[in-house]
Amino acid sequence: KRLTHLKTYLNSMKEYEEFLNKYLVLSKRSLSTKKQLEAIASNYDMIIAGGDQVWNVRCPDAGKEFYLNFTHDVRKVSYSPSMGGQNILIKADNLEVYKQLLSEFEHLSIREPHGQQWLQELTGREVKIVADPTLLLSSKEWCEVLPVPEIEEEYIFNYAFYHNREATNLGIQEISKKTGLPVYTIDFKQHAVCRLDHGIKRYKHTGPLAFLGLMKNASLVLTQSFHGTLFSALFNRLFWSYNWEGMHNPDDDRAIAILRQFGLEERYQMIEDIVAMDNVLEPINYVPVNQRIQELRNDAFNYLQECLK
Repeated sequence: KRLTHLKTYLNSMKEYEEFLNKYLVLSKRSLSTKKQLEAIASNYDMIIAGGDQVWNVRCPDAGKEFYLNFTHDVRKVSYSPSMGGQNILIKADNLEVYKQLLSEFEHLSIREPHGQQWLQELTGREVKIVADPTLLLSSKEWCEVLPVPEIEEEYIFNYAFYHNREATNLGIQEISKKTGLPVYTIDFKQHAVCRLDHGIKRYKHTGPLAFLGLMKNASLVLTQSFHGTLFSALFNRLFWSYNWEGMHNPDDDRAIAILRQFGLEERYQMIEDIVAMDNVLEPINYVPVNQRIQELRNDAFNYLQECLK
C-alpha cells in the first residue's frame, strides 16, 4: 500500500511540475528564505499577496513572508487571499506583528466574509471581498488558454478532501447506482492510502489539466472544496457541495460564501440528504448564476484597476 501511495504521489507531482514549467511564468530561481526575498523586492514596483490559504496562520508552512514582511518600501496590495477558516485574532502567534504588516498594504481584500470581519477588526480598515483569481477567466477563456481535455464518457466527479469515511463512500456508491454513472476522483491524497472500493475510481491523470477536464465534462460533481464549487458553477455543471454532521468548521465559511455569491445556497447539503433525494440530477438554472459571475468578475477587475493606479 505504501509503495502504491509513493508511486501515485510521484506521478502526481510530475504532472503538476510539467504544468508549472509549461504554462506559468516563473522567476529564474526558487526563493525560499526571507533573505532571498529581501534581495529581489526592490526589482518590483508592486507586490501582490494573494492565493489559496496564503493568509492561513496555522498552515504547516505558514510564514509572515506571505504577509510581505520582507520589504517595507515597495507598494503592497492583497488580492483575494484566503485565511483557510482560521481566525487570525485567536490563532496568530503575535497579533501586533500581523497588524503592523497589514498596515503597510495600500489596498486590502479577502476571499471570504469571516476573513473580512477578522481583518477589519484587526486593522480598523475597510477590507473588500473580491472574487477568487480563477474567476477572472470565463469558462471559454480557460479552454482557450489551456488544452483542457475532452472526456467522452458520462461520469460523476467526486472532488473531496476526505476519502476514508465509510458512510460517505457508501452514500456516493448509492448515488452512482441511482444515476448509473461511474465515480472518479483525482490526486494522491487520502484515497492513495485508503482502499478505494465502493466503485470509486482514481482517474488515470492528475494535475490542473486533468482537474479542468473532469470538471468541464462531468455529468455530476460532488465536492467538498471551494474551488470544486467555483469551477462547477463556472463550467455550468450540475453539482452538490456536501458535508456531514460534525465535520463542518464554523469558522470556515468559504464553501457557503461562494454559494451565496452565486445564489446557489440550496446546493449545499449533507451527503445523507443527497442520497435520499428522489432526483439527484435536478438541473440548475444557470442564467442568473452566470450574471452573478460576470458581476463578480467586473467588480474584481475594478478593484485591480484601483490598486494599479
